[in-house]
Amino acid sequence: MFHEPTTLASVARLIGETLSTDYGVDPQPIFASLDIQPDNLIRPGARESFAKMDRLWSKATEASDDPFFGLTVGDRVTPSDFFVLGHAWMASATLAGALRRLCRYYDVLTTLNSHVELHRHPDKYTLTDFRPEGHPQPPKSAKDAGFVALLKLCEFSARRPIFPSHVSLTMPVEFKSNRYDELFRCPVTYGHDDETWVFSATDMEEPLSGSIPDVASATDRIAENYIASLDDNSVTREVRQLLIQMLPSGMADQEEIAKRLYRSKSTLQRQLTAENTNYRNVLETTRCELAEHYLQDGNYTQAQIAFMIGFADQSNFARAFKRWTGVSPGDYQKAA
Repeated sequence: MFHEPTTLASVARLIGETLSTDYGVDPQPIFASLDIQPDNLIRPGARESFAKMDRLWSKATEASDDPFFGLTVGDRVTPSDFFVLGHAWMASATLAGALRRLCRYYDVLTTLNSHVELHRHPDKYTLTDFRPEGHPQPPKSAKDAGFVALLKLCEFSARRPIFPSHVSLTMPVEFKSNRYDELFRCPVTYGHDDETWVFSATDMEEPLSGSIPDVASATDRIAENYIASLDDNSVTREVRQLLIQMLPSGMADQEEIAKRLYRSKSTLQRQLTAENTNYRNVLETTRCELAEHYLQDGNYTQAQIAFMIGFADQSNFARAFKRWTGVSPGDYQKAA
């Protein structure tokens, strides 16, 4: 379980650069008042506490005298600002695959208690950010920066602008602004319990020219290890390790996993929830990672891969893989 929520320190660097370049404000006195060390802002993978970053966003927004300061920060974002997640994103085969990596490795960005899910529907995808009631919420400026960053990452990968067809925000309706209409270029509604973006399946499943399966696989491993390094006692990691061993046996259900970890099923679920996930999500991400690895390896048939990751037949595996990545196993293997 993560003890104190943290975020990437590179976000603080972006805030400082934005204050200096776009608003003519020296960020160093603000950094000093919060004991944010300049050297930490340029060290890859370095982190700052959520509480400190929360105060930084507040002080920086006040210093800028711009209620939409976060939108300007987000406009400075490049994939490398998100450490290994940015590289994994850019190597993905489709935007659906990139968004699944965002969901899978969200803790790279922040370990604040939240949960992001991507779901495939007949003609669209929905990306939802769940924020448990009673837990700390990111400040408005941080959310604004995230909105712009997500659109920019999509544009970087697709090499053209990508816009959602609808956005639901948690902000109260009094925050309604044409700035959001201009940003999203789609209907925007306010006052929801969770933030949800709706994208067309066509945009999400279009093959990306920058896809590099070997790089995606390598960055996946780096991201997994990085997240594990944030918490030496990760229950999610224990479950994933057991799944890798047990999936070919067909016995990898939640009850059996809990038994082997010397926990009750309810205790296991409670601990996974505390790590912002659940058994189904861990199972699906583990299956997806293994399937991608085996397809890239090229030494296994799709029927063999289906068996090795716990599917009864190849057709069920193919449907699941298309749901996970946006492409068929065959197309993925050809790209590899």
